[in-house]
Amino acid sequence: MTETGPSTLRLLLVPTLVTLLVSVARLMAEVQGRVTNLSGGRGALLGITWLVFVFGGWFGWRLARLGSAPRVRRAWLWSLLSLVAIVGTAAWRFAQVDLQDRSETAFAALRGHVLVIAAVTTAAGLLQFVVWPRLAAVLLGYGLLARATVLALTWLAKQQGWDTHYTKFGPAGIERDLPATMLSATIAQIGFWVPFTIVGGMVVGCLVGGRRRAP
Repeated sequence: MTETGPSTLRLLLVPTLVTLLVSVARLMAEVQGRVTNLSGGRGALLGITWLVFVFGGWFGWRLARLGSAPRVRRAWLWSLLSLVAIVGTAAWRFAQVDLQDRSETAFAALRGHVLVIAAVTTAAGLLQFVVWPRLAAVLLGYGLLARATVLALTWLAKQQGWDTHYTKFGPAGIERDLPATMLSATIAQIGFWVPFTIVGGMVVGCLVGGRRRAP
C-alpha cells in the first residue's frame, strides 16, 4: 500500500462519516422545525462549517505524525491571509445585496456576486497546494465528499418540497425551480465551500501540525 492512497482514504473515513451524520441530522432538524431554516443557516451550531476547522486540525496533526510538513515558513500565516481575503471579498460583495428583493434580477445579481466570491476562494484554495500540498489534497478530498452530500440533500429537499435552508439563496432567501436550485447550489458548494474547506482547514492544520518545514 502506498502512503498517498490508502493512508488518505483512512484519514478521510471517520471525518466523512461524522460530516454525513451531522448533515443528515441538520436536514431532519430543519424539517421538524427544531433548527432555523433561514437562508445561509444563520450560524446554527448544528452544521458542518465548524467541522472544517476541527478536522483541519486533526488532519494536520495526523499528517505531521506521518512525516509530512509545509513547504513554506509560517504556513499558518499564508492560510490565514487567504481566509481574510475570502471573508473580505464576501463581505464586500454581499454588502451590495438587497436583503428583501427576491426578483429574477436580484437572483441574477446574487449569482454574479457568488461567482466573484467563488473565484477568489478558488484562487486562495489553489495557493494552499504551494503551502502544504499533502494537507491541501486531503482537505480537497474531504471538502468534495462533504459538499457532495450537501448537494444530494439539496436535491432531496427540493424534490420533497421541504422548507429548508438548503434550497434558499442569499439574505432574502430566494427560491427557484429544481434546475436553477441545483445549478446555484453546485456553484456555491463546489466553487466556494470546497476551496473554503481547504483554506479554513489549512489555518488550523498548519497551526497544529506545521511546526516544522519540509526539507
